Amino acid sequence: MMLYIRILILLLCSWPLMAAQETKVQSSSDKASLAQDKIVLVAERLSPALNKLISNLRASAPQFSYQISTADTPAVISVNDYVIVVGAKKITHTDLSKYPKRIGVMLTAHQAELADASTSIYIEPPVSRQLKLANLLIPGSKKIGLLVSDEQDKANVLNQLSNVEKDMLKVVSIAEYDNINQALFHVLKGIRLLLGHYNSEIYNAKNIKNILITSYRQRKVLIGPSRAYLKAGSFSTTFSDLSHIANRIIEVVEHHKASDQWLKAGYNPHYRILFNAQVARSLNIRVLKEDYLRQQMGDD
Repeated sequence: MMLYIRILILLLCSWPLMAAQETKVQSSSDKASLAQDKIVLVAERLSPALNKLISNLRASAPQFSYQISTADTPAVISVNDYVIVVGAKKITHTDLSKYPKRIGVMLTAHQAELADASTSIYIEPPVSRQLKLANLLIPGSKKIGLLVSDEQDKANVLNQLSNVEKDMLKVVSIAEYDNINQALFHVLKGIRLLLGHYNSEIYNAKNIKNILITSYRQRKVLIGPSRAYLKAGSFSTTFSDLSHIANRIIEVVEHHKASDQWLKAGYNPHYRILFNAQVARSLNIRVLKEDYLRQQMGDD
């Protein structure tokens, strides 16, 4: 009995030391985990969009710590941090090559090809997604018109599509005509709508008014290329807002943490479908519910 009591006393005396050691080990582990789970947004300048993006990230994934690094307020970045390079503008205040966990966001597919990142999230919607939307909103047997700048632009667009999708399109290259008006005249012949893709040479402030007026005179709507053109008069588009971008960033980071592998660079699978109600009323087009459209479109 006395032996049992002595053993019990020894155990009780050693317990605080064991607990302290365990707490110390746990504390060190927590600190290491916190450092490993840091996400740094790197941009040349601070902007409202950058502030909103980090707010969305904090709301959707509070398990990470966050920081913004700009030319005015550069942050101290660890080699283990996930570095989110925001925008296509060249970063001058940080040597990004030092950080292997680089993710490019708010880039077009073309810009991402030139960016030195582990993976990228493209900001523009894929043409295949816009094409699915177009077929659901304006169904029919006639083809869908697509303006391209030149043969290279045509190849870039068609490479994203299946043979079935390519057969749905009537593609007209502006380079084959004297000006965009002639190309627009030819592409609008015998089609049911015009599909806009992310090309600033075609869809810019100089051209958009003419494209829309000419199309609507023939009662042909423009679908795409982005949210900015809805206000100008395009009918509908798919759009990934900053909350969608934040969600995808976290998915990419979590996937890498779990597998040590990067998700392939690509378009954001999270998006909304937006409409211009005034255009729908003017051309007497029925606006379908977004839930139904998303269900019919499926995943890209």
